[in-house]
Amino acid sequence: MIEANRERHLKEFVEINKIPEIDLDLLDRALTHKSYANEFRGRKGADELLHMHNERLEFLGDAILGNTIAKALFLHFKNHNEGILTKRKAQAVCEPTLAEIGATLKIGSILRMGKGELATGGAQRPSNIANAVEALLGAIFLHHGYAITEEFIKSIWKSYIFEDKIAEASIDFKSDLQEYLTKKLKVRPDYQILREDGPDHEKEYLIGLFVKGSLEVKASGGSRKKAEQKAAKEYIEKNQIKIGPFRIS
Repeated sequence: MIEANRERHLKEFVEINKIPEIDLDLLDRALTHKSYANEFRGRKGADELLHMHNERLEFLGDAILGNTIAKALFLHFKNHNEGILTKRKAQAVCEPTLAEIGATLKIGSILRMGKGELATGGAQRPSNIANAVEALLGAIFLHHGYAITEEFIKSIWKSYIFEDKIAEASIDFKSDLQEYLTKKLKVRPDYQILREDGPDHEKEYLIGLFVKGSLEVKASGGSRKKAEQKAAKEYIEKNQIKIGPFRIS
């Protein structure tokens, strides 16, 4: 039995995100993290605990998502070879993309989890968000079957499937920039530390990105790696370079 407040939030979640009408008990399970079920350990049997959280639905949703994305890509990009289709599919179903979609759905605000997981930032953890999105798809599939689930996925994933949208967290700006500069200018980017601030456990790095000896951009970050990624991103945006796993021009 779902408590009244939880039921109201679930109904609002369905309405706001235009999710096909769905059994609320099934939806509740899809939006319940294993850590929440574990708090009932000792009071419920193993079988009951297994059906209180979303891991089985996640398994199902992952398979449905993969099949739907593969089919959509195959039918839409008729002149792409297997290699490009594989890259596009990998980007569409990767954790950063799922987490980005989950953030759009605000799934973290309704994902039920244990006190410990919640206290350590579990509601914003990309892996939790991504898993909940897959579980949601599994729940929709169980209630409606493949056709409606497929249409829901294509509507939500539209820009990731049919356009070149890529989840930013999945982009390696340094690698893409190096590939671009090597191909176009026959040079490699040079990252240099311009300044370090703060104690050893909390340093802030200011990085300069040099191309052919000329300082192009500066960027700072809590680690050298983060600052270099930010510098590469700024250079790419400044020069309007098209990057990604599908195209570098």
